[in-house]
Amino acid sequence: MWSEEKAGRLGATLRRLRNARGLSQESLAYQAGITKNQLQLIEAGRSTGRRDDPGPSNPRMATLSGLAEVLGMTVAQLMAAAEL
Repeated sequence: MWSEEKAGRLGATLRRLRNARGLSQESLAYQAGITKNQLQLIEAGRSTGRRDDPGPSNPRMATLSGLAEVLGMTVAQLMAAAEL
């Protein structure tokens, strides 16, 4: 079951991998075909920017695939790196 904890781990992993590759949020998002706002929410583990709506982020497979490709890995490797 997807949870806030898992969403947070995925977000932290994306941030770590992005920083390790010297990419800005804007650059990674653009190359992956999403908005910078979407990436910020995924990295924060949140579904919306509203503070009163604490639901976990739940990115689509296409989003994960785009992010993984830019980071030079598969979705399976990305999820493994996040220990999901």
